[in-house]
Amino acid sequence: MGEDKKNPTEATFGERLNLAQKKAEKVPDPERVSTASGIALKMGVELVAGTGVGAFMGFWIDKWFGTAPLFLIVLLILGFASGVRNVIRQAQAAQEAEESDALTDDTPDAKSD
Repeated sequence: MGEDKKNPTEATFGERLNLAQKKAEKVPDPERVSTASGIALKMGVELVAGTGVGAFMGFWIDKWFGTAPLFLIVLLILGFASGVRNVIRQAQAAQEAEESDALTDDTPDAKSD
């Protein structure tokens, strides 16, 4: 009889443990969420900063040389292209980091065999 009472308790504990593990998997890791939002903010700032610096430099060079919108347009385009390039590099680095994390997270444990 002692064994009969022990088995249902273990089964309910196992079920509760599985339920808790499933709930824990659904909750996002706070470090990962803050990192993702930080990366997204950094990408936006780099895009705007590149464009802004190009426009600012172009405006002052035009004012200095007296060439109306020539350098403003050229450096604005170059600044935007530089910002896009930085965003693409950041996205690729984030994707590579995510893929390497996924590879290390999906490795089976020795206990599960």
